[in-house]
Amino acid sequence: MATRKRYRLDLVQVVPGDSRPATWTFAGDAMSGVEQGYHVIDGNFATRNAWEFVIRIPKTRGERLEVRPRTTPNLKVWAELTDRSLTFSRATKGEARGRWYCQVALADPTGERTKDVVKGDERKDLPPWFDQLQGRMRLKQNVRPTKGTDGQSLVILVQSNDYPTMIRLFFATKVWVLKERVTLP
Repeated sequence: MATRKRYRLDLVQVVPGDSRPATWTFAGDAMSGVEQGYHVIDGNFATRNAWEFVIRIPKTRGERLEVRPRTTPNLKVWAELTDRSLTFSRATKGEARGRWYCQVALADPTGERTKDVVKGDERKDLPPWFDQLQGRMRLKQNVRPTKGTDGQSLVILVQSNDYPTMIRLFFATKVWVLKERVTLP
């Protein structure tokens, strides 16, 4: 897969903004906690690069943390991203214990579905900007017990409370994938 641009995670600048108590719903369940705002500039683009993000940090331990854009630049390709999120759960197994992980679920530029969950054997097919994340990638079954069929799903580990990295992972899995119309074979 040939991309036109070489994106770099370190060019995504993340600055903390406002923080407030909040309530929201996730998968139909009422949640409460804190919403932490962030101002983000994607230095991979010269214009239309200002974003606002919110990270929803639940009050209840063990609940998923949610990362989503509050506002996006005015480009059609990113218009629906305010309705998308990247969720992080606590890793509970082995050397990953104490860290958080998210599934590597790429946005689907074809519009046929909302995301494409990447399996461990598809790691080699990821766009080049994932190269610097290879050392953080694991199979889900190695970081948390799984009851379903997602044990072979690829996940990325981050340190607890490393919200800037969580936002950068949103760019890697959603923003740049849509911009470059990346699909896996």
